[in-house]
Amino acid sequence: MPKGWRASPQQVEAWLDKTEQQLMGERYKGAVQTARQVLRYVPENSRPGGEALRLLGNALAMLQDFEGSYEALSRALEVRPEDANTWYNRALSCQFTTRTGQALRDMERAIELESNPRSRRIYEKALASTQKIVDMQIALRGPGFTLDQLIEEQTRFQHGVKLMRAEKWAEAEAVFRGVIDMGTVPPQPWANLAGSLIMQERYDEAEEALHRALEIEPGYELARQNLLMMPDIREHGPSVMGKRIRAPFEGQKIKQSVTFITD
Repeated sequence: MPKGWRASPQQVEAWLDKTEQQLMGERYKGAVQTARQVLRYVPENSRPGGEALRLLGNALAMLQDFEGSYEALSRALEVRPEDANTWYNRALSCQFTTRTGQALRDMERAIELESNPRSRRIYEKALASTQKIVDMQIALRGPGFTLDQLIEEQTRFQHGVKLMRAEKWAEAEAVFRGVIDMGTVPPQPWANLAGSLIMQERYDEAEEALHRALEIEPGYELARQNLLMMPDIREHGPSVMGKRIRAPFEGQKIKQSVTFITD
């Protein structure tokens, strides 16, 4: 048995085949369970470990756990850096977690690596669409703003969201302030900063952040709703808001076939 393995190669291959069949049969929860089973029995940096991470990332995307998909596919790319399909699939998870800058980079890498003409056409079409979005986002941030800065901003923002989910409010506050300090940003960092401040019962600062979000985007409904709730929050405390942190695109119907392509 290979070093670090806790199951025979034959058993591991059988589990991987089962995961693939579950994916193709749209039994996504089962695919997640089987892929994770593989990862309990082989090192992540082994070939089967990388394959299990790839399949896990695809299955999580089908279940609309795009952050989990992004993390699994990122780990898969550490093992399988030459796999064009994995770069493309991570690009899609990037899009659904508002990492559009990284999505663009991933699609470019997928095109560089892809030898299948049909897959390349799919990647190139997606790249053109993503390029338009990224160009618009960079233009909104002002002259001299770069793709690298956009990627950094969006990476920091997602880290802040992760800290909020862990209820690490002061740490999340520091991250969102760092995002804002990068320059002209969309309203979301201000709204998330407000949420972090509310949970620390710093209501005046939170209201100021919500007003700033609405100055940037007057139609930003989440910030407007939270601002209307501030009197109740001041009277009854942060528990009025609840603890749920909403993920991008949560609750929206996503076309399930979009996340992975078979050659």
